[in-house]
Amino acid sequence: MKETQKTTKKHLDLGQILDSATLFQPQPCIYYLINASDEVVYVGQTMSLYPRLLNHKFSGKEFVRFSFIPCDEIDLDRLEQEAIARFQPELNKAPVTTPTSSHLSKQLICLKHNITPIAFERLREAFGLQPVSSFGNVKYYKPEDVDAWLKRFKGLVMTGGRHVLQARPQYLAVGISSRTKQIQLYTKR
Repeated sequence: MKETQKTTKKHLDLGQILDSATLFQPQPCIYYLINASDEVVYVGQTMSLYPRLLNHKFSGKEFVRFSFIPCDEIDLDRLEQEAIARFQPELNKAPVTTPTSSHLSKQLICLKHNITPIAFERLREAFGLQPVSSFGNVKYYKPEDVDAWLKRFKGLVMTGGRHVLQARPQYLAVGISSRTKQIQLYTKR
């Protein structure tokens, strides 16, 4: 009877979370992490609540309780954004960083200059393109550095077909695909 009341209220303390894994069947839901002052400090979405709560606990997010609302998978993004807008939780706010509006991400460089992502990484390493900032896992590059970097290897590729980056232990070359017209990486074993 006691567990039924807990499930109905959808509030448990952290010790109960860890002890009650069987209560949580994988299901899409929006969840709220709540601190000791009864403030929502984080809003998230998940398909499986128990592993996500453990992940938050071990990553250092401080919360003493949580609440969750089961929903359809199709509604996850919308409901999460609405909850974040309503509660404005402290841990959902983006960290203050250097503006990246004038900088280019790997994805943008690949699209703009028709380079495959794998070729981008190898060429970045081989020709020394260094990021100037990052946000999460995304690295940003100065446009002028990208232009200089492109000039260094594009001339080699355009004139000679393929430019060998390394011959051993595995052959790596960069060139332009005749089919896709993308700058890409070639390998031989």
